[in-house]
Formats: sequence, C-alpha cells, structure tokens
Amino acid sequence: MASTSLTFRCPDEMLEAIDNLGKERYPAANTKHGCDRSKTLIDIMRAGIEALSDGSVVLPAPAEVRQHPSEVRQNLSDSLLEARITEIVERKTERLQTALAELSELVGESVA
Repeated sequence: MASTSLTFRCPDEMLEAIDNLGKERYPAANTKHGCDRSKTLIDIMRAGIEALSDGSVVLPAPAEVRQHPSEVRQNLSDSLLEARITEIVERKTERLQTALAELSELVGESVA
C-alpha cells in the first residue's frame, strides 16, 4: 500500500480527542503527544468512510459556494502574474525613468 503525506488544519479540541483515542489504541511513549497519530487517524478515517458508505452517517450539505475553486486559482494566478510583470517592467525601465527625470530637469533649467 502506497502512503502519501496529508497536512491539514485541526481545531485543538479535535486534536485532543484524537490524541486521547490514540493513547488508548496506539500508545507511544517516545512522542510528545504520547501516541501514534498516523495510525489513529487512519483508523478514524477508515471508520468514517465505512459509516458514510453504508449510510449510517450522513454529512450535512456543504455551505453554498460563491466561487468555483478554479476561478479562485485563476484570479490568484492572474494577480501574481500581473505583479511579477509590473516588477520586471519597473526594474527594466528604472534607468530610462532616471534619464527622463534628468532630461526634464535640464530642459526646465534652460527655459528658466
């Protein structure tokens, strides 16, 4: 069986409940939380998937989504691209802007 790492945010109360269950099922004295969280979470997920699959547990309907995830990614991508382009253009035209400012000062002094 292949294994992949999974990272997610977890409320403190839920993490405490996971650790309490883990201490009963998979105690491990050499971890700071006193249990094998991976094995505990795998058991919890298997039980949850089984309960959802056989219909004994039903998840509430998800909240209404205002934006499609791909739109969010596209907007982020577009804004990051625009910021990068602006940065490059400013860096590449810096000498030209300086030269124009100096020329403007020279022209302004000769007219006065």
